Amino acid sequence: MTIKNIEYWVLAQLGLEIILVFLLVFFLMKMRSMNRILKASQEEEQVASSHLTKFSEQLSLLDRKRANLEETLGRLTEKAQTSTEQQSFSSQAASEVYGVGAHKPRGASLRMQVEDLHLQGFSLAEIAQRLGLHPTEVKMALDLGRLKAE
Repeated sequence: MTIKNIEYWVLAQLGLEIILVFLLVFFLMKMRSMNRILKASQEEEQVASSHLTKFSEQLSLLDRKRANLEETLGRLTEKAQTSTEQQSFSSQAASEVYGVGAHKPRGASLRMQVEDLHLQGFSLAEIAQRLGLHPTEVKMALDLGRLKAE
C-alpha cells in the first residue's frame, strides 16, 4: 500500500468516526428528552393518583350521605303515613260527632263546605275544627270565595 492509499483510508476512518460521534450525541440527546418526558408522565401519574384518592373519599362520603338521606326519607314517609291515618281518623270522628257529612253531598268542594258553614254562622275556629283544617286554611278558602264572587 502506498502512502496515498493509507491517507485515504485514514480520512475515511476519521469521517466515519466523526459520523459515529454525531450519532452518539444525537441519541444521547434523544434519550435525555425521553427521560424528561418519562419523569413528567410519572409526576402526572402521581397527581392523578392523589386526585383518584380524593375522589374515592368524596364518593364514599356521598354514598354515606345518600344512605342517611334514604333512611331519613323512610322515616319521614312512615311519619307522613301515620299522620295521614291520624288525620283521617280525626276527620271521621269529627264528622260523626258534628255531622259534617250532612252539609254537602260527597264530592262537594272543601271551599263550598267552608262557605256553607260560614253562612250558617260558624266562626273560623269552629269551621276549622269541624272540617279538620287549620284556621288559616279556612280564612284563605273564604277569601278565595270572595275573590271569585267579585
